[in-house]
Amino acid sequence: MNLTTTIDDKDMTDMEPAMAPLHPKVPALLEHLELQAVDAVKWNLLLCVEKGSGENSPTHVLKMGDTPRKAESIAYEVRVMREILPQLDQRLFDRLSLPEYIDDGNFEGLHWVLSRYIRGRALVYEWSELSTKQDILGGKGIDEKVAALAVDVLRDLRSIDIGTLPDFVRRFSFEKWAKSFQERSRELVEGGLMSQPTIDAAMELFSQTKVKRYEGSMFTNGDFYPRNFIFLPDDRIAVVDWVGGVDPWEFVAMHAWLLMWGNPRWQIRYIREIREHFPIDVEEMQVGLLVKSFEQIYKWREEPEEYIGFARSQMLSYFRNHLEIERVREILA
Repeated sequence: MNLTTTIDDKDMTDMEPAMAPLHPKVPALLEHLELQAVDAVKWNLLLCVEKGSGENSPTHVLKMGDTPRKAESIAYEVRVMREILPQLDQRLFDRLSLPEYIDDGNFEGLHWVLSRYIRGRALVYEWSELSTKQDILGGKGIDEKVAALAVDVLRDLRSIDIGTLPDFVRRFSFEKWAKSFQERSRELVEGGLMSQPTIDAAMELFSQTKVKRYEGSMFTNGDFYPRNFIFLPDDRIAVVDWVGGVDPWEFVAMHAWLLMWGNPRWQIRYIREIREHFPIDVEEMQVGLLVKSFEQIYKWREEPEEYIGFARSQMLSYFRNHLEIERVREILA
């Protein structure tokens, strides 16, 4: 399938507006790195060129953060990009392409990582969680053909031997997650986002879950869904934002399904492709849906209703509905 002919090109400068102002140290950081920003994907992600190069099209991607959480995330991503991704033989992948690390550092408390800009069609401009972006809300306009290609990438990721990965790589532990669920769900109930009966039903289901069943089974970028895809001219797909680790494949697969809530036809095609290539365990898919929808609810818990209300409500609905195994069977049918 030739992506350059089956999917229309998108103007790469067509970025979402409303975002936080850039960090005040960004101009000095750019000067320090001898870079010039030509576009901003979001407040902490800039597309750049070398200063004085005369280039108009981006050549570098600069990601940064100044909070402890962001600094930790960037430090982890740097290790993945520097120590793991270059060791993977991309010739063995049918569809997957990986980003290229260039440099990283700390500039006056602002942690940063620089990578090579990937030329292609980035779906970051075709997906949004913002209610104000109705035309791209929940991936509404993304071609359903992308669902089949996403499963190709999923298969490539599953082919990576997780036994060879270094110890620093995060590995999912359902036992630890369940403990954190108790604490975080209490916060959501107290905040009025979730009800205690819903949490009780989930706790009962999780308590019956065999922990060993949900140890990580595949290497993933951690946020696997079309927004982090870049289509390349050779029909490959670059996956960006590498802050993941080793997760149960069902969780990775259903994360993408959940975040494409605005495009039911895409979701249907995606499940059809998954069924064609993977054995399906309904109970494992159910837990994947619950874990991943809860993670999104918690992530968006403090976001303004006028911006994230619709997306958050969709995740709340998914969480409630998928407590019933029959509802899970329906979407997997």
